[in-house]
Amino acid sequence: MMPPDFSAWYAERHGYSPFPWRAALAARIAARDWPDALDPPTGSGKTAVIDVWLWARLHGLAVPRRLVYVIDRRLVVDGVSDYARALADSLAIEQRPAVITMRGGLSIDESWLADPLRPAIIVSTVDQAGSRLLFSGYGISPRAAPMHAGLLGNDALFVVDEVHIVQPLLQTLASVAGQRGSAVALPWRVLPMSATWSGARVHGLSDADWQHPLLARRLSAAKPAVLRHLPSETDLAHALAAEARRLRREGAAVVAVVCNQVDHARAVFAHLSGDGEAVLLTGRIRPYDRARLSAAYLPRMAVGSRSRRAPLFVVATQTIEVGADLDMDALVSECASLSALRQRCGRLNRLGELASAPAVVVHREPPGKSDPVYGEEIERAWKWLNRVASGKPATVDFGIGAMDRTLAERPPPAEDRPVAPLLLPAHVNLLAQTSVRHGIDVAPWLHGWRSGPADVHLCWRADWSPDAVLAAPPAEHELLAVALHAFRRWSAAVADVEGGEPVGREHLHRQQCMRWDGEEAALIASDEARAGDTLVLPADAGGCDAYGWAPTSQAMVSDVGDTVRRVRLHPQVHPELAGEIGALLADDDATDADWRELARRSGVLDGEPGRVLAYPGGCVVLRASEWSSESGMRAVPLAQHQQAVSTRAAALAAGSGLADELVDALRRAGAGHDTGKQDRRWQAMVGGDGSLLLAKGPGSDSRWLTLPRGWRHEMASAVHQKDPLVRHLVGTHHGHGRPLLPAAPDIGLWRRLGDWAEETGELQRSYGAWGLAYLEALLRLADWAVSAEEQAWN
Repeated sequence: MMPPDFSAWYAERHGYSPFPWRAALAARIAARDWPDALDPPTGSGKTAVIDVWLWARLHGLAVPRRLVYVIDRRLVVDGVSDYARALADSLAIEQRPAVITMRGGLSIDESWLADPLRPAIIVSTVDQAGSRLLFSGYGISPRAAPMHAGLLGNDALFVVDEVHIVQPLLQTLASVAGQRGSAVALPWRVLPMSATWSGARVHGLSDADWQHPLLARRLSAAKPAVLRHLPSETDLAHALAAEARRLRREGAAVVAVVCNQVDHARAVFAHLSGDGEAVLLTGRIRPYDRARLSAAYLPRMAVGSRSRRAPLFVVATQTIEVGADLDMDALVSECASLSALRQRCGRLNRLGELASAPAVVVHREPPGKSDPVYGEEIERAWKWLNRVASGKPATVDFGIGAMDRTLAERPPPAEDRPVAPLLLPAHVNLLAQTSVRHGIDVAPWLHGWRSGPADVHLCWRADWSPDAVLAAPPAEHELLAVALHAFRRWSAAVADVEGGEPVGREHLHRQQCMRWDGEEAALIASDEARAGDTLVLPADAGGCDAYGWAPTSQAMVSDVGDTVRRVRLHPQVHPELAGEIGALLADDDATDADWRELARRSGVLDGEPGRVLAYPGGCVVLRASEWSSESGMRAVPLAQHQQAVSTRAAALAAGSGLADELVDALRRAGAGHDTGKQDRRWQAMVGGDGSLLLAKGPGSDSRWLTLPRGWRHEMASAVHQKDPLVRHLVGTHHGHGRPLLPAAPDIGLWRRLGDWAEETGELQRSYGAWGLAYLEALLRLADWAVSAEEQAWN
């Protein structure tokens, strides 16, 4: 049966018809004729690939359940996420996919894990999606890593935007595709998307697109870029600012200046701040600050805002190159690679509302060393631009149609691409051993050999103590992603290539930080930081201002750790409440109700205050909906719990489309996953009286003393299973045993599971690393879901 017309469905969502290339893509996917890549140009609405996928999912076409939209610009991740949420909200509630944003830190919404059968749109940076796929998720615990890898490695469509900047990831995804195996036969596909792609079976614009009245106007609009050459001794920031001022005088309202490095952008911003309103946009900024700047400035430079514009200078790094729905009147760009320049010009006159929009490309002779971002590509691009330029001053038209003709007539030299190391089966085997601290850095598989280490995520707190962090863990909105090498240099008071000159003195408060791993905060030396770490710094350490990462700033950093779900009542966090907080801290008779009343008056919480979590010097008050009134768990009979998990695991397996034998394996694993809890010591701990075996119960903390330290009920459960796959699923259902079991005090358990590591290796070879992880994930998620339902509180 043919699905409903895509164009009509799209028009119902958006109020207008799709461009022809979008409808043609939907028709291809309906016919199972997937292209190898998409190459519609900037301004043609590439994000609509999400619409095509969602339409196909809703109408039963053979497309993967999860769409993972990967783009390596944080600003754009937010924009694509907003688009996906608006699209989801246009549907009936029961049809809406989950929409998840992954761009660093520990507080990423993990609701997509709760129901592996629910379609999901996951918008992610390279680091987040890539590290999770490789069993090394930045910001998640090793025990959770196999679940993320399993779900991303099965029933997923990876749409990789602007592949010219993420070639290593694309190479790694190709290696993953070749090693997934066929035992868990779920779909998995990669769809590269780039305006600069070349190759066979590419889906792009047709004659119908070039003749479409709106799209044709965008494609034919002129974008003449004047080439400006500067001697090496020239002040680059001064020259870029001067060009921006000239374009303003000539009538452009919103003038963008795009720089290759953060320190260049900050210098230009300093020049222009006194010449009218200006904003600085970089990728190294906390989501809290990004949202504040976006609310204030993006409406003034977004597509469709030209008729109501006021003058504005927009100084940015390459964070605005890709996908951002921005529309500038004029552009000044530091010379970069040709593909980067084309993307930057894509932010210029996006809708073709202006017959011509001016640009300037400024090239300063290299001062003796290659550019740390683009290397030799800058010189190659500059030479080619001068060969194809015409007129005086030398000018190149970066309009989409004009540039396509120039590229066809005088092709540029191929650009260097970073190369990823080959992902071998031996590498995958090691990465999948998540219970072993192997210390493998996955950054080269994501960014290539030329890249530096991956990011760390920084959080600044006024109440800087492990107890305070445990009570109020770092939240996504307060985390700033910084390259590991940049953080190390800053913490040692050494200038970063992006950050300026050394500050000239030691900063002891920078040389220590707290590493938050999702469970505890540990004090470490700053030079011990690892890729993917979330690090908590004291607010007086400096390094961040209203526009993001500012290595030379020594000013106090604002603490933005409160959320609509929690408020921290600490005198250093809320100095305006310091007197009242101090009085309650000094009052031995102060009650939780007193703290809740103060939280209510603070105006931070969205809803009624609930649970109070005290720590030395302050407390955290959570929103009422975030906590349960019950002091312990409800008693749940063991047989009832295991039967419910068995039924749920089998349903998830069948709903995923797994083979009958795998459905049966998960059914049996669910039925026996907690058999080890029959142990009388466990029963004593959960408050059982011997008349009925319990899976969970109110118990008390003191009753843990009845169990030896390190005892694991899943090991005690696994010994009862004879089938290797079922035994493995039972033994790993809390994330341990990949491939080493926890050090248990019961030698008898170790003896009966002595060949566990070898058996895990055999299963991984049989089902594939991602297939085995997926099967584990289904059992674990079934257990989580059933447990949550059993403990639900109204």
